[in-house]
Parts: sequence; structure tokens; C-alpha cells
Amino acid sequence: MARIRTVELLDLAAVGVVLGAAAGRGPLSARTVSAYLTWSRVGGRYADHPLPAPDGYHSGSPYWLPGRKRELAAWARGRPGQGAGGGRPRKAE
Repeated sequence: MARIRTVELLDLAAVGVVLGAAAGRGPLSARTVSAYLTWSRVGGRYADHPLPAPDGYHSGSPYWLPGRKRELAAWARGRPGQGAGGGRPRKAE
């Protein structure tokens, strides 16, 4: 009989745990990770530093392989901080 090998995949919630831990915070929500993925597209907020692309999709939901936790954590640590670039210009005095 053939052996069936199972692999645990990282869904949006699991990636949120990895990203939150790398940033020294609690877990990020699946919705936040989904937003990061959307903002990583061309022309998006993170187009210059995109979230690593998912390894695939299952039933329309992205997943990453567990071996990519370090890559995801490095991405989180390399994100610009709050207030870095963008925003409304200040008034000239």
C-alpha cells in the first residue's frame, strides 16, 4: 500500500502569525495579510518590496509552504516603518 504524505501549508492566518512574530507583535489577521498581498501587486503600496508570492492557491485561498517561514519573516523585518514615505505633503509656511 502506498503511503500518503501530508504537508502542512501556511494559510493567511498562519502567515499572519509568522509576520507578527517577526515584527515583535502579536499575530496579524488574515485580512491584513490578504491586504499585504494585494498591495504587493504592480503599482501597489508594497510594489517595491512585495510580500513573497504564495506557492499556490487552494479553493481560491493562497498558501505558502512551511519552508518559506524565514523568507516571510525577513520580508516583515524589512518593511518600512509607519510614516515612511507617502502621505499628504505638509503646508509650506
